[in-house]
Amino acid sequence: MAVNVSGIQIKRLDDLVKNITESLAKSRIKPCSMEIELTETVLMEASQKHFDVLGRLREMGLHIAIDDFGTGYSSLKYLTVFPVNRLKIAQELVFHVTDELRNATVVKAAIRLAGELEIAVIAEGVETEAQAQFLLASGCGNAQGYFYSRPVNAESAAILLRRGRIDTKKTAQHNLKSATAA
Repeated sequence: MAVNVSGIQIKRLDDLVKNITESLAKSRIKPCSMEIELTETVLMEASQKHFDVLGRLREMGLHIAIDDFGTGYSSLKYLTVFPVNRLKIAQELVFHVTDELRNATVVKAAIRLAGELEIAVIAEGVETEAQAQFLLASGCGNAQGYFYSRPVNAESAAILLRRGRIDTKKTAQHNLKSATAA
């Protein structure tokens, strides 16, 4: 389960840790099953005390992700200072990997860098088979986007999870039919 943390929430460190701890206990979710997502904007506003809190959360077993990596004022320093488990490469970069060399190069470099730092990667906003194939060929085995599925309710998500796979061709055809009908 992934939870986005806003700039306001990160500024209220005591409340953030308390809320996360209480939510985990109440819902009986293991900390290792939860990922805290921080955007680069939130990280830009962070100070040393924020680093310490994120470190504590990671010590509790939570995972930390940088969301929308590659947008805003990306700093590679985030990867050395923050206890990051995952980079989520921004949709804006992924969208053009098959038609803009610079985007493709930046995405490949982010994937390689994350690999060298032993940080997992997920590409956001995958909409086409060509994008999915590019990412796989570049070493990114995790992606999300309309190519795989539109957002679904909890019941439909449970069915997809039980099935253990998503039929991307069927999903893509359904999405095309839905778009054509609209």
